Amino acid sequence: MLFDTLRKIVEETPGATGAILMGFDGIAVMQYLAKGHEQSGIEEMAMEFSYRFMELRRAAKALDMGEVSDITVKAEAGTVLCRVLSEEYFAAVVMHDGAHFGKGRWLLRSNAAELSSEL
Repeated sequence: MLFDTLRKIVEETPGATGAILMGFDGIAVMQYLAKGHEQSGIEEMAMEFSYRFMELRRAAKALDMGEVSDITVKAEAGTVLCRVLSEEYFAAVVMHDGAHFGKGRWLLRSNAAELSSEL
């Protein structure tokens, strides 16, 4: 079911190339890559970002901002939308420039409970 939910998020988000469910420890749980993007390196990217995301979460708490729910990284080659699912896991969607970021963010948010319930 996790795979189906990740597939749904990617296929319903114009410009999405993949989605991954990842632990903040850097271990991937499940991923889905759109056709033609099977060699995208999404797992390596999420592994690298997982540690930085933990640092951002600690900084937000230290600054009395509360819990971080979403993280967006926009770079020249694309954008990564992340949704924190629990203390241990996050989901991320990778998108190319010109993608529909709002729809991707909405799909991540609206499917977060389903992803969390299956962990």
